[in-house]
Amino acid sequence: MSPYFIGLALLAIGLTLSPFLMSVAQFFLLGVWLFDGLSARLSSFREVSLGVKIKEGFRLTGENVRAKIRVFFRNRIAVVLVSLYLLHVVGLFYSSDVHYALKDLRIKLPLLLLPLIFSSMPPLNRRQRDVLLLLYVLSVFIATWFSFAKYVRHDYEDVREISRFISHIRFSLQIVFCIFIIGYYCFKCRFKWWINVLCLLLVVWLFVQFYILESLSSYVVFLALSAVSLLFLFFKVRGRAAFRFVMSVLLIAVPLITAVLLYRFVKPMVKAEHVDFENLETHTALGNPYLHDTVHFPLEDGRYVGLYYCEPELYEAWKQRSQVDIQADTYDGERILPTLSRYLTSKGLRKDAQGVAALTDEDIRNIEQGVANYNNWRHHGLRARLSVAIYEINRYRRNHDPNGGSLSQRLEYTKASFYLIRQHPLLGVGTGDLPMAFSQAYDELQSPLVPQYRHRAHNQYLAIMVGFGAVGLLLFLFVLLFPYLSSRTNRTYLYTIFLCIILLSMFPEDTIETQAGATFYAFFNALFLLALPRCSRHSCGNRTIKSQLP
Repeated sequence: MSPYFIGLALLAIGLTLSPFLMSVAQFFLLGVWLFDGLSARLSSFREVSLGVKIKEGFRLTGENVRAKIRVFFRNRIAVVLVSLYLLHVVGLFYSSDVHYALKDLRIKLPLLLLPLIFSSMPPLNRRQRDVLLLLYVLSVFIATWFSFAKYVRHDYEDVREISRFISHIRFSLQIVFCIFIIGYYCFKCRFKWWINVLCLLLVVWLFVQFYILESLSSYVVFLALSAVSLLFLFFKVRGRAAFRFVMSVLLIAVPLITAVLLYRFVKPMVKAEHVDFENLETHTALGNPYLHDTVHFPLEDGRYVGLYYCEPELYEAWKQRSQVDIQADTYDGERILPTLSRYLTSKGLRKDAQGVAALTDEDIRNIEQGVANYNNWRHHGLRARLSVAIYEINRYRRNHDPNGGSLSQRLEYTKASFYLIRQHPLLGVGTGDLPMAFSQAYDELQSPLVPQYRHRAHNQYLAIMVGFGAVGLLLFLFVLLFPYLSSRTNRTYLYTIFLCIILLSMFPEDTIETQAGATFYAFFNALFLLALPRCSRHSCGNRTIKSQLP
């Protein structure tokens, strides 16, 4: 096993399991790239002095690097991929915060290193590529066990915290990617029955994990990739009329069924309950007056939080059940009083002394930790995430308060992004000035976001346009799409799936703004586009077509 392949294997494992291993693997690959093939050439200098050996070593290293760079420049796709990093280098020259710009260039270094290394090192064969993908799938599988252990222990305040090594959105997208990788090999290869059973069990396990993570973007990506896979099968399978008919029916039926189910799922959460105001009780069992307010209070699962509301009784009843003051914050930063009111509403209880008395000790602990909806706590997954998203949007519309809500905060990030784009439409603010520019934009827009939630775009396309303007966005889109559109040999199923994940993930996340995201993008781009000889990217039956390139 060559040192080059060992470095790639370590990188494939580190993408999910260890940011430290991910960094070490890239430096290891850089060392292999610098000194590849030198040991054989230096063996002819055994009889000379140490000084001569060192001198010749530097000379041969220089020749080796120059030769690899020449090979790199002959690969137009590799050059296009590296141009994304060069865009950030150019942005350095009109940035006022050079320190942050240099930090950003260091984070995005994989965008330069991996295309350079993959394009100028000896190509891999298909078996080696398959092993790298297997190691990647296994690393994701191992990471899901760490997350599941944390989930079972309830060692988290927000279920999205169970992703131990990388952000929950990237982790859920990697899980989705692995599902389609497994499906590809099961469809393409003739495995023994027990291997197919293991693959099926693994896919079910991965489904459960990304369901638990409650990432809306992963559901959207999964549905999109399912449609892409059906289209791929429809156009690739020829001469089977029945099969193509089934694919056509599925392409129409799946989106329709998904839309109907989603509508039935969401409708009870957004449709307000009918209220007969003339028959509402006016006083609690203790004789205190109720407040019935359907205007200033939010909806919770279609119920009005402001109905049957008696704040004085909530104060007194809560003192008897909890050591935490009702005006204090929960463990995740929300106030106890509104959290308690929402929790009671979700359980169908009135906001009075009897309602608080009906709560279990477990309910009290949930409220102290910031759980605002009993049903979401009982039923994790898509329902919980949609419920939270709907509540965030309703609160944002009513009170213009985006704080603490990932979806509503993104609306503020988008406003600030377009504000900056209008100010710097052509070239943007530069590589290093994004944090400072966003901070100023929030102040000038008088954003209700508190300082701890004032982040950047959380949308890669907007982040690129804020940083580098319309010119930068056009180059960015060219880098993303040119390799796929330039050659039919690049339009393999796995690369199509990967590219769709990248394109879609860049709407809710600034994917390449972190080392994990930049490395994930750069590694699989290079693996699918540059690692294999051009003519061996497809197989002919069970025989791999050999490279005809020199």
